[in-house]
Amino acid sequence: MPDDISSIQSRISEIQQRIEALSPGAPAATPPAPGQQSFATTLQQAQQPTPVQGGLPVTSEAAALPSSIPTGGDIPISLPGLAVRARVPAASLGPLPSAPLTPTTDQIIPAATQHSASNYDDLIQKYAAKNGLDPSLVRAVIHTESGGDPKAVSRAGAMGLMQLMPANVREAGIDDAFDPEQNIAAGTQQLAGLMKQYGGDLDLTLAGYNAGPGNVRKYGGVPPFSETQNYIRKVKAAMER
Repeated sequence: MPDDISSIQSRISEIQQRIEALSPGAPAATPPAPGQQSFATTLQQAQQPTPVQGGLPVTSEAAALPSSIPTGGDIPISLPGLAVRARVPAASLGPLPSAPLTPTTDQIIPAATQHSASNYDDLIQKYAAKNGLDPSLVRAVIHTESGGDPKAVSRAGAMGLMQLMPANVREAGIDDAFDPEQNIAAGTQQLAGLMKQYGGDLDLTLAGYNAGPGNVRKYGGVPPFSETQNYIRKVKAAMER
């Protein structure tokens, strides 16, 4: 193919020379105007291999573009005889790493309002001492029964920190089962009565508090209820904390 093109170029030059010889009065060939080129030059450039970058051909016009192109806006592109503005899409950065979120003031729960049996340590110490109980036992019962929520209500109707049943509330003669002090006062009194009834046996005391003295009497010991047995384990584990 290159040999054929060379032959064509030679033939073109020969023809041009003959034309000039046959037309002595004809003006000499003028050089191409700026921005233009002779046919022979164009043909010669066509023989040159086109460079490739990234698997794509790179033309002379494209090679003249800046190597670093901003993204996310319009950029001017100037080509011979052509002036355009091209839209370059913003580079895709992918998902940004999540930054740690700082809670707003309305999301922050004051420590005093967080439910915990330890929020009532003063009352626990006061009424445990009054009823001859280990404070860790009272604290563990509150933790297991209500998680330290003074407004807790069970499906069975038990109320407050130590989950007093309505009958226990009436027996204790308290006005408000959701008041922490009244609830702990009545709950520790009930717990102390069971401890005395079962001769200090902790398992039977907790079984009576959870399932009622009637079931302890009926089964001659800890009732075979999974709830009651799990309750005893949870309270004893909480006492060790």
